[in-house]
Amino acid sequence: MRSKKKLTHRFEPKHHRGLESRYRRRILPPTTILKSFGLKKGMKVADVGVGTGYFLIPAARIVGQQGKAYGIDVSEEMLQILSKKRLPRNTVIVHSIDGYSFDVPSSEVNFVVASAILHENDPDKFLRELRRIMKRKGKLLIIEWKKTSKFGPPLDERLDEEDVVRMLKRNRFRPVTSRSLNARYYAVLSEKV
Repeated sequence: MRSKKKLTHRFEPKHHRGLESRYRRRILPPTTILKSFGLKKGMKVADVGVGTGYFLIPAARIVGQQGKAYGIDVSEEMLQILSKKRLPRNTVIVHSIDGYSFDVPSSEVNFVVASAILHENDPDKFLRELRRIMKRKGKLLIIEWKKTSKFGPPLDERLDEEDVVRMLKRNRFRPVTSRSLNARYYAVLSEKV
């Protein structure tokens, strides 16, 4: 049975500096994480909820000029912050009006990263749109807040791993692996079937 998830508030752009902190880079190293979950040269990747480009810029460097990197966000403020950065040439920035419709061709990307964003959305609508833009057997990396972390969104807004796995299966993704990244975050990698 599908439960109605109460939609939560979105990340406040005024807190964007915390997304780039040295501490965050130490506990959540983007290049290491992306490579360890299978992002490779030549792939097309999408960072959904791109924010300041924390995962996007390293992803664009990993996929290189033979690949392409899409940065997708609903917040024009966050995209303005991102646009002031020096972005790799293979980067495409996409503004999503409602969070569930991306200006990305269907079956376009091999790899999607959605970091700390699933809990902010209607999971079925969000995952349906991710499926649409992904190639068959494309990989989806979900990173979310642990319920045990002292930091992050309110506890009642967080999703535990089991909930994420159920949502993925319900939306025709096959969970591949999940693991703890640190005391704050866990990751679930799945494949579009």
